[in-house]
Formats: sequence, C-alpha cells, structure tokens
Amino acid sequence: MAFQSRGPRGLSPSVAAMLRPFSGYAQFLYLDRGYAFFAPNPGPSHLLRVEIEAENQTPEVRIYPDLEQQWPRLLYHRHFMLAEFLNDAYQPKLPVEAASLVGPELSIEELQAWRLGRQRYEKITDSMKNRLKSEFGNREIKIDRLEHLLPDFVAYAADPTPLNDPATYLVIEDIPITLETLLGGQLQALPGPGERESVPVPTGEPAQGNDPAEQNDSSLQESSQ
Repeated sequence: MAFQSRGPRGLSPSVAAMLRPFSGYAQFLYLDRGYAFFAPNPGPSHLLRVEIEAENQTPEVRIYPDLEQQWPRLLYHRHFMLAEFLNDAYQPKLPVEAASLVGPELSIEELQAWRLGRQRYEKITDSMKNRLKSEFGNREIKIDRLEHLLPDFVAYAADPTPLNDPATYLVIEDIPITLETLLGGQLQALPGPGERESVPVPTGEPAQGNDPAEQNDSSLQESSQ
C-alpha cells in the first residue's frame, strides 16, 4: 500500500496515518523492506544470451538467468544480478579517430574516462567468458545483452500477452560510438525493432527487475572475483 499510494509529492497522508500504528512492529520484525525498484513502475530487466560453440553444429544458446538451470531461487537471483551488473557496466567502443579530437572539443580526461569504461566492461565480459569456458570445455563463447521489456499498460489491457512473449526480448547490439555522437555527449542509438535479431524465450519465470540494495552485493561479488 505504501508504494502503490506514493506519488510525486510523497506518500499519501491518509495511508501514512493508517500504517503508522504498525510501523514499529514492521521495523522490529524486518517486514518493511519495501522493494521500491519493483513498484509502482518497474523498468525493463536485462539478461545474458550466451552462444556456446558446437563443432559442425549450430551454436548452443543459453539464457541467464534461467529458473530451470539455476535453483534454488537465490542462485537464480545471483545470476540475474550479474546480468544486470554487466549491463550497467556497458560502455560503447570508441572509434579509432577519437584520439585525433583531443583538444578544445574533447579533453584528454574525457577520452581516458571513455577508454577506462570500455576496458572495464571488456574485462567483466572476459571474466564471464572464462568462467563459462571452464564449464563447457574451453569452447568459444559469445555473450550478448538482452533487454526484457514490460508491456505498456494500455496495450496490455487491450490485448493481454504473456510476460515472456518473444517480442519482449531484444538483443542490445554492441555498436561503437560515432564521432558525432561522442562530441554530442550522447550514446549511439540502438537499431530499430526491425533490425534486431530474434531471441529464444527463456524457460522458467521471467525476471522483472533488480533491487538496488542487492545490486551492491553483485558489485562486491564481482570485486571478490
């Protein structure tokens, strides 16, 4: 009720007054952990699409997380947080000509920040690939980021579709940033829906979002690795 009645001006006064007698008990019993990320307007979640090389065959495709592969639920959630962590770390690759722009238009500090961000993303991706190679016999691994969109309320009300509908899973292309975009301070736009490749629907329960508090746990886990 607290999250559903919260608006731009804060919590509804009437709901706040109604919940006040219970707040002490909720805090003492740790029942007030409101998952703010999930309500009232959760955004898209992110997953990993992994292609595993198969000799003389079509590459094996796996989606992480997958409830049929990662269980109990805590293990599924850990994989989900790692997928979100990789997406948050993403930085597009710079064009080769970027170094020539250093000067009034682009400071050396900005260029270094871009390069360090990209190196960090590549190191995280390589770490995940190495872990998968140790599991699948040192076969070549390709990792793509997926974005799982939530249906618009109006469209869903008019034509309800399953949350794991194939059209809601989009591959996020790793596209180098252009010089024009770099100078404009904006990221390279992703391809339109018609230009994106189809994605197999993950099995198990589709993920809905991530908890920022637990995202810190993912960062700690990545640091320990």
